[in-house]
Amino acid sequence: MISIRQRLIVYFLFILAFLFITPIVQAMPSDIDGHWAEESVSKLVQKGVLNGYPDGTFRPDQSITRAELAKILSVAYNFKTSDQLQFPDTKEHWAKKYINALADNQIITGYPDGNFKPEAPVTRAEIVTMLTRLLKIGLAEEKYTLEFIPTFPELNKDYWAFNQIELASRLELLPGYFRPEFHPSRLASRADTAWMINKLLNLEIVRGKVLNNPEGSNLLTIESEKGDSRIALVQPETIILRNNITTTIENLAKNDNVTIFYNQKNEPAIIKSFGEVTKNDLLSRLSAMVKGRLTPEQVSSILAGDWDEVKETIKGELYDELLRFGLTSEEAESILVQDWAYLDTLGRDRLSEALSGYLGITKDLSRAILDRDFARIKEYAKIELATIALEKILSEGLM
Repeated sequence: MISIRQRLIVYFLFILAFLFITPIVQAMPSDIDGHWAEESVSKLVQKGVLNGYPDGTFRPDQSITRAELAKILSVAYNFKTSDQLQFPDTKEHWAKKYINALADNQIITGYPDGNFKPEAPVTRAEIVTMLTRLLKIGLAEEKYTLEFIPTFPELNKDYWAFNQIELASRLELLPGYFRPEFHPSRLASRADTAWMINKLLNLEIVRGKVLNNPEGSNLLTIESEKGDSRIALVQPETIILRNNITTTIENLAKNDNVTIFYNQKNEPAIIKSFGEVTKNDLLSRLSAMVKGRLTPEQVSSILAGDWDEVKETIKGELYDELLRFGLTSEEAESILVQDWAYLDTLGRDRLSEALSGYLGITKDLSRAILDRDFARIKEYAKIELATIALEKILSEGLM
């Protein structure tokens, strides 16, 4: 016969078991009913990615802080948290471990003074940059030699987050009311954040190896990591990068490691591929080094010794550059036709200087190009690339 004490123990154990195996359903915030981001907020609350405030509200139209965003992204992507101090102003902050987790994964950086400013609000441009870093796209090492048609009229390609905003737009990660103008300096709201992160978490991403890439076709066949074959119908507007340089589908090679990011229409929006370095890669890299002012084809012509072919396509820009150096129109025209009988070696120096200013390279490299001295071209190009790499390392070290 079971005693009262034994019955109480059994009852107590039953209650404990019920509490441990029954999921705790978090109450929905009281102020999202009917809000345009209600569905996104609800889904992320159910997943434990988002939390409301102690008073039961979410405050969807309030701007989000850097600390709040750090926690949300760290939880959403299951980043390993860390107590190691990385920023002096987060030593006693409640979000320190989440901030450290994102810093460890190179999703966020501090300010030049070494601080993180956890309570500072996040702008639209900043949040988009963090989201693209989560996908490992729009990174500093990527070179975009193919021109984008800007989605937002107020942004030009020189804006610091131009590529990241364009990539997010192609993936349809931006709320509809961000158009027709993006307003990058406007603060991102908590509702914006919930909507974009929900889209990001539901993005279809396929990784694998290139199996087939028929010449003249826009069909790309890959073997996914799951072992099945996938055929991607590449669109004219699909952004394709190979070895971190924009390219076209024809340059993707068999056995390349490839990642395909699909948009909400299930179309390939972005393709990133890595494989054996080819001649096209090197030409594209040199084109990127001169900021796209020479196409890979023009670089190839220069290396083949056909400077005259290239000169004709950029004659107008070089002419204007020479005038800016103070030459008369007659002097500029004589230099461009390389009439050295009219001008002495000073003319060669002027043309070299103009080419240097136009392409953004050293005068020594531009003079080597004009002289068709390919040994010097290769040597100076190596120096330029090493300098660029060193500047990048130093700049990142100061972030």
